[in-house]
Amino acid sequence: MEKICGDKTDNKILRRLFLKAELSYTVSDLSKAIGPIIDLMFISLFIGTAGITVMGYVSPLVMLFELIGTDISSGARNKVSNLLGAGKIDEANRVFSASVILGGGLSLITVLAVGIFCSEVSFILGAREPQIFAMTKLFIFGYILGIPFFTMTRILTPYLQMEGQYRKVTIISIITTVIDVAADAFVIFVLHGGMFGIALATSLGYIIPFLIGAAFFLQKKNHSVFRISLRGITMKDCWEMIRRGAPAGVIKGSNAIGGMLINNMLTALHVQYLVAAYGVFSQVTVFVRFSWYAPADTLHAFSGIFIGEEDRHSLREVQKISLLHALTYTSAVTAAMFIFAVPLSEIFLKSHDPAALRMGAECIRIACWSLPFHAIVYNFNNYLMAVKRLRFCNIYSFMIECGNIVLITFLMLQIMGYHGAWVSKVITMMILSAIAAFYVYRNGEGKTYRDKMFLLPESFGFSPYYEIAISATSTGEIIDLSRVAVAFALEHGADMKRAKTFGLVTEELAILFTEHGFNDGKPHNINARLIAKGDDLIIRMRDDCKPFNLTEYYKIVRDDIEHCAGMAIIMNKSKDVQYTNTLGTNNLIVRL
Repeated sequence: MEKICGDKTDNKILRRLFLKAELSYTVSDLSKAIGPIIDLMFISLFIGTAGITVMGYVSPLVMLFELIGTDISSGARNKVSNLLGAGKIDEANRVFSASVILGGGLSLITVLAVGIFCSEVSFILGAREPQIFAMTKLFIFGYILGIPFFTMTRILTPYLQMEGQYRKVTIISIITTVIDVAADAFVIFVLHGGMFGIALATSLGYIIPFLIGAAFFLQKKNHSVFRISLRGITMKDCWEMIRRGAPAGVIKGSNAIGGMLINNMLTALHVQYLVAAYGVFSQVTVFVRFSWYAPADTLHAFSGIFIGEEDRHSLREVQKISLLHALTYTSAVTAAMFIFAVPLSEIFLKSHDPAALRMGAECIRIACWSLPFHAIVYNFNNYLMAVKRLRFCNIYSFMIECGNIVLITFLMLQIMGYHGAWVSKVITMMILSAIAAFYVYRNGEGKTYRDKMFLLPESFGFSPYYEIAISATSTGEIIDLSRVAVAFALEHGADMKRAKTFGLVTEELAILFTEHGFNDGKPHNINARLIAKGDDLIIRMRDDCKPFNLTEYYKIVRDDIEHCAGMAIIMNKSKDVQYTNTLGTNNLIVRL
């Protein structure tokens, strides 16, 4: 048994869960990147320039549809993770219901409005020439059929990840891509269809994955805490989700604005291939952005839960893991892009002109040095969302994709000519990293910079005197928790009777967890936190075994004295017992 006081906990469960979540986010992000590329490839090869033109016109509309799901899913994940960490299951379930109903309702309203006014929307998007106008309308009609399902999948995905259903999320992402490719091929080669068929194929790729994800929450025999219910939903819940998810929407919106402004600046230089070469880096990063997105998204999800749990140790650990992983991944990607700049330029530019290829390779070789700074910037931005520093987070999000990059690009173009476009990428991310470091220094609380990085009050969590973190990997170690618990209770003012009760409940919990989860022949870990908070003695226990809802199981076997004696001791001696299955682990909070 490993007894840890302070911030040096060896949390094997956390590290393993972080890797699982990262993989899930990585596959999901790659799926989002591959789908549109596949559509463009089929359109380019079999429909032609007119089809590519249509895709350019409808891209702002596609971004609008994405904003709905992105904003609500990000805001809901932020709020629900805090509630789960605090053991507030009913409130978490209410937010879940509100997010599903709000997301579904808004997407349906948007789809209906776009469908009714499709001609006007096509005209506003810029499709004026008769043939392009007709093709744009057809694409929109086919595409909007799948938007409600796309939105709902985006909203449900964080809940699946919070439930520890990483494999299911990975499967959904893969199925989405496979169906999109297969349906596109069927439309082109069998039906000889056009833009409507391609859009319909994309919609089909949204529908089936949604059904797979939704089926999990409709199963009566799963361990999910999330169930759709209209009871208790308020406008305050809906507004809070939108507010908390706003930074994700700001990033998407400012990305479109920033890209448009920079393209106009580059066009004004009248340098052949400049815009195309600049765009090559953006196209390449679509496929490697998981190297900073996946750790940052995992940090966002995990931080909310540990903040709700007031678990200072795990929060520090997840900060460290996320930044280390992101810097490692982005450094590897930077090296690969620098080495393979020429072939990457050839692949994405689709040109044989030596001048164009040389310019594209130069852009990649210089701009790729910005990627390690992406790790710092996006980790910081997502952590701002987790700790609800939303006002600055919105400003910072705008600076990432528009405010800072546009200004720096303009200045560097004046100083260095078109080469300044590549250098501006690096300088922008360096400045944003410095801003992040300075913000922490000025706004964090604590004596050391390490403590300031929490961006939380100094009172957050528990001092080593009021908390012991214990890791155990074997039955003998787990049972020995009782001795530690008794000593801890006595040290914090409990009389001998109460201290022995605390030790007994701790021991019975450990035995139950061991009997239930350690009998499958696989290595497992249990992390326990013994906490003294006010008049309460608290046991918070997490294991990586199969789901085991102690409170529900006790309701079933409570009349069987022989098999529930240990559970009866826990239930009868405790003020409150709360169970959640979060991030694929059993989490139990017991107050005495």
